[in-house]
Amino acid sequence: MLLIDAYNVLHVQGVLPSHLAGLDAEGLARLIGMSRFSRSPAVLVCDGTPPRRAGRSLTGADAAWMARAAGKTPDIRLVYAGPGRDADSLIEEMLAADSAARRWTVGSSDHRIRRAASR
Repeated sequence: MLLIDAYNVLHVQGVLPSHLAGLDAEGLARLIGMSRFSRSPAVLVCDGTPPRRAGRSLTGADAAWMARAAGKTPDIRLVYAGPGRDADSLIEEMLAADSAARRWTVGSSDHRIRRAASR
C-alpha cells in the first residue's frame, strides 16, 4: 500500500522527471494507476482543501474524494488534510493510528515524514 505526500512529490525538484512538470494531484493519481504500482491501493495526501472546481469550492464531505486512474486501480484516493492543516500532520496521524503501519510504502522527501514512517 502506498501513502504519498502528494504536494511534496509534485513540487520538489528532481522527484519526477522534467517532462512531468506541472502535474497536479489528479495527474499524479493517474500516473500511479499506469505504473508498476497500479495494483496497490494508494492514498495521496494533499495539504489544505481541494482546488475549486467549476466555480465552487469543495468542502465538507467532498474534502476527501476518490480519483480513479485509467480504470486499472480500484483504490487510489486523494485525501485533503482540511482547512489550515498540512499533509504531514495527517500522514503522521494515519501512520500512528494504523496497527499495521509497516504495510505502507511512504513516498516523501520530507524528513519529518520519513522519521514518522521509520517509527
